[in-house]
Amino acid sequence: MNRLLLALVLFPVLGFAQIGGQTTFQFLNNIASARVAGQGSNAIANTAPDLNFALYNPALLNEQVHGQLSTSIVDYVSDIRYADVAYAHHQDSVGTFFAQIMYFDYGTFDRANVIGIRQGTFTGNDLAVNLGYAYSIDSNWSVGATMKVINSVYDTWSSWGLAWDAGLLYQIPSRRIAMSLVMRNAGFQLNPYADERENLPFELQFGFSNRFEHMPLRWQITLEHLETLDLRYRDPTAFTVNQFDGSVNENFPSIWNNLLRHVVIGAEFAPSESFNIQFGYNFRRREELNLDTRRTVAGFSVGGGIKIYKFYFHYSRNMYHIAGGANQITLRTSLDQFKK
Repeated sequence: MNRLLLALVLFPVLGFAQIGGQTTFQFLNNIASARVAGQGSNAIANTAPDLNFALYNPALLNEQVHGQLSTSIVDYVSDIRYADVAYAHHQDSVGTFFAQIMYFDYGTFDRANVIGIRQGTFTGNDLAVNLGYAYSIDSNWSVGATMKVINSVYDTWSSWGLAWDAGLLYQIPSRRIAMSLVMRNAGFQLNPYADERENLPFELQFGFSNRFEHMPLRWQITLEHLETLDLRYRDPTAFTVNQFDGSVNENFPSIWNNLLRHVVIGAEFAPSESFNIQFGYNFRRREELNLDTRRTVAGFSVGGGIKIYKFYFHYSRNMYHIAGGANQITLRTSLDQFKK
């Protein structure tokens, strides 16, 4: 097992596989936080004192987020809704902790037999209870980990699982530089839906961010799915017919296209602690959800936040497809501000 983990960290170029439809508990990859989603749904190297960043990279936890309480609601595609609530607590000489609950509601479905006769309805939902911890080694290095207890219920089928995240953060405060390495969703099913256990959506990520010295703008580049080199797939509709000889040429994505599918670009303009704007671009999301017949904004995301009284309000819009996107709202406060 140790050799396998070492290979995944040091030699991600050895992995060749598609990532869609091969694992269970895929809801763990959804981002509830509006501030994170507005930056391309990945901001593992943003060191702003916001608990929402630490939910996806536990190494970002520190004493600055002590007492923060955050909740997010997402109006996802179709009738899907999901939400989360999280709280952070710092203990001197021990470290910083957080607890989070995520809940996904997929709505009501019609139940029918093999010949199409309706026989009532059923529901589906996912739940994850996450506990995170981080420790600052010094002013440069921090480490963190998150344990996730997972439960999914779809009609009469259900499954439980355990997963872990681990993060490593390195900062150069004088240069406003941050780098992070994150392992997500390493774990297993405790009991499967049927007879066969499935893998969890394991992923390795690396992020780099920098804030300009004389401009309140932090930009970041995140590399996703480092455990899998080839993120391309064969699209049966992507081909070109030669009008002279009738030959068919498959339009398979190039190597450069594949490399860019690992890249997520994000930026946050924050002139003050009370106001910020986010922008994001996910290349793989655009390649997989864009249309050839018309221009779309798939892969782009925007967001913004403002402080009103003692509350931070964040909103973001993630564009997935012309059929729909996601509206995300996050409300965050610090309970310490209400103490006399």
